[in-house]
Amino acid sequence: MMGDIKEGNMGKGSKASTSKEEFSYVDKLEVALELVSLNESMMMRDREEENVGKGSKANTSKVKFNEKEPQVASKRFAPSLEEQLRDHHDHEDSARTSEPLNKNKIRKCGLDKASGASDKESSLSQKFSTLEKTEKREILSTIFDHEPEKMPPVPEHIAMLIKDGQCSTPFFKQLQVHEFTAATLLLSKPVVETCLFPLLNEEEKNAPGGVPVTAYDEKGEAFPMRFKRKSGNNAYLLCEGWKEFSIEHELRKFQDFVTLWMFRNKETDGLCFVVSCRRFENVDCRVSRKTG
Repeated sequence: MMGDIKEGNMGKGSKASTSKEEFSYVDKLEVALELVSLNESMMMRDREEENVGKGSKANTSKVKFNEKEPQVASKRFAPSLEEQLRDHHDHEDSARTSEPLNKNKIRKCGLDKASGASDKESSLSQKFSTLEKTEKREILSTIFDHEPEKMPPVPEHIAMLIKDGQCSTPFFKQLQVHEFTAATLLLSKPVVETCLFPLLNEEEKNAPGGVPVTAYDEKGEAFPMRFKRKSGNNAYLLCEGWKEFSIEHELRKFQDFVTLWMFRNKETDGLCFVVSCRRFENVDCRVSRKTG
């Protein structure tokens, strides 16, 4: 009887063990199927993104696998938990390693840019007073040997306004401190009498309050101004609009040399100026042909 009980218990134990094995197998099967399903959806998503990037229709074909071999399928499509953890740690390590490298690259790039900017500033900061005599002569030659064109460089619709195609003799001058503190363009009397008087009548030459004029830049933009003789001084002025012109064109003292032409508007017979500008970055003082 005891033997029968033992055999019965052994039978029960065998059944229990079998049920555990069946449960373990089913459990593994379900996990494997879930992993395969997850990987299948991920692969489908990747294909869709790739196909969308290429401008083609997404390929939504499913991956077929054998349900009787869940372990093989899971190994083929889904990495194990250990592999996932190892990949995760490797990714973190690589991220930690690349972060300081990227910072170093950014820092080096910033230093290179700063170095390039400082080199550029140092070259521009080498002003006229610090240059060698030969370099000074070259700059002065470029400035004073310049011969302005007889006709001003303006758009065609402005050039068509020039009465009888006649302009005054062009001349240029270096901008001084006065042009910015007094907000007027100072013109010497000898230059005005030589270059501009041939286009002026007697009334315009002696008008106490000056005469209204229109000044054009090289783009043809108009700036209303006034041309008049400076009281108590042998000079003439362009004022009441010069400040706006200098701000609009970001003019600089000493560095900028302006060239002027005068003409009459064939439609209104009014006086007009054309003002163009040349810039010399190194010039930081008043210069003349005898400078240096």
